[in-house]
Amino acid sequence: MPRWGLSRSDYFYDKEKNIIAKGLASVKYIGSGVAEELYKMSHEKLYDRFMDILIDINTRQLEVLISLDFFVNFGNQRELLRIKDMFYDVFKRGNVKKINKEKVDGTQLEPIIKKYSIGVTKSGQFSKSYTVLDVKSILHEVEDAIKAVGMDDLDDLTKVQNFVDVMGYPGYVSGKEEDRPKLYVMDVYTLCRKKDKKQFGYSVITKSIGSGKESRFTVFNSVYYKEPINKGNIILCKGFRREGAYFTLTNYIRLF
Repeated sequence: MPRWGLSRSDYFYDKEKNIIAKGLASVKYIGSGVAEELYKMSHEKLYDRFMDILIDINTRQLEVLISLDFFVNFGNQRELLRIKDMFYDVFKRGNVKKINKEKVDGTQLEPIIKKYSIGVTKSGQFSKSYTVLDVKSILHEVEDAIKAVGMDDLDDLTKVQNFVDVMGYPGYVSGKEEDRPKLYVMDVYTLCRKKDKKQFGYSVITKSIGSGKESRFTVFNSVYYKEPINKGNIILCKGFRREGAYFTLTNYIRLF
């Protein structure tokens, strides 16, 4: 999968980590120039927080990159989308000078902003806004606060669909062992006996969400008709058997 610090414009082999990372040139709206700039950024400076990347980055395609798990080392997709929204909507790309108290008082932001801002005028009178003194410290603590909530990541079905929308093909791979039985159905076609042309089952081409491995299963009618599946579905493999080079899917649940 495309990853911050690993991906360049084309497929790239990182000898030190023994990883081949998918390039970004094939990602919609991401040109080779942007891809190389992101790679250069990731190696010129050590980034501990996503907010610091947002300060330095210069691309309009953040949501596309987040939806590909490009920044997964900095948090899950739901967390990163929340951090991005706060950075742009509340803190104006890190350039905010004043923040209206009505927007933040009573929220989780209030104690953080108060710590690094002034809430009174020069004469000591009440002010309707906080005057920000240290926006970078605010951004760091806001990111920490968002991650401390423990937001659940987007589900696999959404991630698979996001990848298809961006890349045009089913290529999302989580790399998680528990996701190996989750299979994206890439194609389904009928199987017929040679001697009398009678249809007896289906050949199902799948791709594991956990490992990315593609497989071909035979699904007999007695199993298939209990829960028909089509190209684009996601199923959970509950049982299969192997006979030589052939695999038969004996039990599954359709997830999507």
